Amino acid sequence: MNIAESLAAMPVTDTDLDRYAEVDADSTVADAVRAMNAAGHPAACITSKGLLVGTFTQRDIMMRVIGRSRVWDHPVSDQMTRSLRTLTTEGSVADGLEIMSDWWVRNVPVLDGDDRLAGNVSYYVVMEIIAKLIREHLDDPDVSPEIHHSLTLIDFTGLHTSPAVLVNQNDAVAVAAHHMRARAIGSVMVVDDHHHLVGILTEFDLQTKIGCEHSDLTNIAVSDIMTPDPISFKARAPIAGAIQQMANRGFSHLPLLGESGRPQAVASFRDIATYLETSFAALG
Repeated sequence: MNIAESLAAMPVTDTDLDRYAEVDADSTVADAVRAMNAAGHPAACITSKGLLVGTFTQRDIMMRVIGRSRVWDHPVSDQMTRSLRTLTTEGSVADGLEIMSDWWVRNVPVLDGDDRLAGNVSYYVVMEIIAKLIREHLDDPDVSPEIHHSLTLIDFTGLHTSPAVLVNQNDAVAVAAHHMRARAIGSVMVVDDHHHLVGILTEFDLQTKIGCEHSDLTNIAVSDIMTPDPISFKARAPIAGAIQQMANRGFSHLPLLGESGRPQAVASFRDIATYLETSFAALG
């Protein structure tokens, strides 16, 4: 069974569907952010009387909440995403990956036969499954040389990646947040005065380290909340190795370095998922 067939044959109910926080629609935005941080998850499923009415993710927090104290006491239903793509408990992991690729989402709520919330398919879970399948294929002596070559040597030059957006480590968080909102991106690369990569600032950093605790972002330095010394890859590094790192460490963005060793581009989970979703059938 090839990788595409394995994903199609794997029911979502056989995966970890618990990577989310469930928050009542009447909760405040601040309470929702705190619930997500307490659970350690970048997504919340918003329910009313047991029924799913929306989602509230780290992207919603970054775009609508960070540094905007006037919304913190509003109902989370005012700031959640209402237009949803969901799976049923009869769906497969391949179905979830397709939704993530087609709709540019990183979480897909799962509903049971009564339209009640049964869980959430997270991109972390999908990446872990893909990494496991790739390892199994690479360890399988019966895998053809062509497939082995594809899995080990296909590099990032074949992906549609985004140019790296750089901020200095001494810049204010307000500067980084502005870049992320203006471009609707999930991370910025943090460099020193010599443009060497020293960190990465992500939506999850903003969610967990800023949240609804700080309204003035001009007095907080990027270096205070960034993730320092991030794992990075050369642009010609094999994708398979990057997937392993994303699965092992729970990353959604990987800095790509040029020949000079300076940040050149960013590969996001969406970039990789879109590529894999269209390529697995051919790779086997």
